[in-house]
Amino acid sequence: MSQLTESWPAMVLLVLFPGTVLAGAITAFARLTDTNTAIDTGMLHGRLGVVGILLLFLLMLTGDEFDQSINLALGLFVLTAIAGVALYFIIRRKGILPSTLILIHASLAVVSLTALLFALPF
Repeated sequence: MSQLTESWPAMVLLVLFPGTVLAGAITAFARLTDTNTAIDTGMLHGRLGVVGILLLFLLMLTGDEFDQSINLALGLFVLTAIAGVALYFIIRRKGILPSTLILIHASLAVVSLTALLFALPF
């Protein structure tokens, strides 16, 4: 039971980031099928991602159970967030997002999540 209480932040990350990916997939599907979606879904997706990145950063600063590969995952998630912010500003300026940029952002997210899964102490 003590190992479960020690690894609760990792469990939160395992729920938070796939939830973020699911919200992003819903938003991307709506864009790629040319249906309108509320910007709230994209904003929820972005906010979940930022919360996950902040939690991962705090775990990196405070925890010694993570190895150096957590730095790679954090760096990739930061790149993914930067790409997401770029997508937000593009949609605010032009009103529509290019499919290639969405796929680049999604690919970065999948690679980041994979790196995180290999870095977690399980």
